[in-house]
Amino acid sequence: MHYFDYAAACPIRPEIVERYPAYCRCYFVNPHASTIFAEECRRAILAAERRLLYCLAIPEESAQVLWCSGGTEALNLAILGLTETRKIRRIAFDPTAHPAMLEPLLKLQRQHTELVSLPVNHQGLLQPNTATAAFPCSLLCCCQVNNETGQVQDLLRLRQAFNQPCLFCIDAVQSLGKIHIPWQEAQLNLVALSARKIGGPASIGALIVRKGIKLTSQILGGGQQHALRSGTLDTVAIQLFADCAELACQNRVKEAERLRQLNQILRQGLQQLSQGKWPIFSNPDSVPDILCFAIPGCEGALVARFLAEQKNILVGTGSACSAESKKTSHVLAAMGVPPDLARCALRISFGYNSTQENLNALLKALPEVLQKFR
Repeated sequence: MHYFDYAAACPIRPEIVERYPAYCRCYFVNPHASTIFAEECRRAILAAERRLLYCLAIPEESAQVLWCSGGTEALNLAILGLTETRKIRRIAFDPTAHPAMLEPLLKLQRQHTELVSLPVNHQGLLQPNTATAAFPCSLLCCCQVNNETGQVQDLLRLRQAFNQPCLFCIDAVQSLGKIHIPWQEAQLNLVALSARKIGGPASIGALIVRKGIKLTSQILGGGQQHALRSGTLDTVAIQLFADCAELACQNRVKEAERLRQLNQILRQGLQQLSQGKWPIFSNPDSVPDILCFAIPGCEGALVARFLAEQKNILVGTGSACSAESKKTSHVLAAMGVPPDLARCALRISFGYNSTQENLNALLKALPEVLQKFR
């Protein structure tokens, strides 16, 4: 099987799988209990917090880590937990963000919080200048790396447009281990992360919170993690998350160059196959891990299905696009892509295990699959 769907492009790293049995034998008790074994788990969790912050070049004295089940929970805790603690009447947001950020914002809108959607250009870059002058906001929410196109937002420019006391909440799920997250430079306040996108367990994520920011718990129970996120912590998953973060960040520059070469090979291959007729929505400055393009006249979901069933090739489509639904990608819509063309979009994702052999298989299979549309 050749993996190009972003959910499958980064299975758990083999070296992480090898560590799992030993961690299970070592950290098998409730870290919140009062035994000596629980103390070992607590120390391991604290060490993992320091390791994760170090990977992100975040000073320990400036932030705390709240372990979550993934990026979705982290964003819900950040947005809803913050707005329940302080009065925030107006929020500026990235309309191309992941639904894990957009849905909590829409919930707040139904509760009469004003949302200001930032303008987006045809490449998916936020254009904050016109919005900020007329609508000063106390919270800015955006996705640093878009999960459909790989577009990278300029967080420093956004911070300049939304000066203090505006708080800055970032979805960095697609950023970790790929690009620098400017915690200090952009004065970030809340950063959501996930282990799954760097080859770690799917069950663990984290919310980095700048110290001094107060949140209201969204999960009630035993009051764990300073009463901010109840529930027994999974010491094993946390250890594996920290391990993955170290591996991804240590190899970030070298891996980015390798994936950039694969990305360029794919761009050239698509150009030759289509004679320049297939639009590519991911601009060359996007992260090399994601390439989004369209085959006009061919339903993206059907192409993906044929590739999977007949060629053992897994590719992705827009997050909300399917052959059975008239909905198309909200990301491409914000970029001004017509609905009929957006329905033809495919998203190719690269991971640590992607090779040129995978690309060759995809480029060979596409013409054969497209024969079914003629």
